[in-house]
Amino acid sequence: MDKYRLVVNPYDIEKWVNEMASQGWLLKKFTWIRFTFERGEPGSYIFRHDELERFGASYEDEYLDFLKSSGIEQVDRSGNFVFFRKPANDGPFELYSDKKNKISKLSQKISLLLLVILLNLIIGVIGLSGIFSAQAIDWIKLSMNITNILVVVLFSIPLLKLVRVRHKLKKDLDLFTD
Repeated sequence: MDKYRLVVNPYDIEKWVNEMASQGWLLKKFTWIRFTFERGEPGSYIFRHDELERFGASYEDEYLDFLKSSGIEQVDRSGNFVFFRKPANDGPFELYSDKKNKISKLSQKISLLLLVILLNLIIGVIGLSGIFSAQAIDWIKLSMNITNILVVVLFSIPLLKLVRVRHKLKKDLDLFTD
């Protein structure tokens, strides 16, 4: 079964994949938008995500070997985004990625989303301000500019969620480094 979700907030995606697993749908493969599930035993696996360094960091193979020796199976990888799983009867597991690294990755996503939002906002506002000065309204341009404004609204929600997650990670980091 294929399901489609845009990977913006990796923590929401991880939660969703685990909810699917609790219903008996186990993640088999994924891309940045398409997730393929196969039928399995409900609640048999716990899934975790990690974001590896781009362009193959020197320690990546060692890290993946360590996880494998710990009984953690790599499900699939799309770019630097990886999903792992472990049998639920082994108990809960965490991937202890560096909090600073997680914060950095979230900051990159926030910057990209902010850029998309600002570009769409500027294009939409400029387009809408000039469209009503003409005698006849160009409905195609109007609909394109309204779409730009809708993109701003739709992408603002995940942006705010990512900012909250980053803030919580920073707070946890400060708490444990004091």
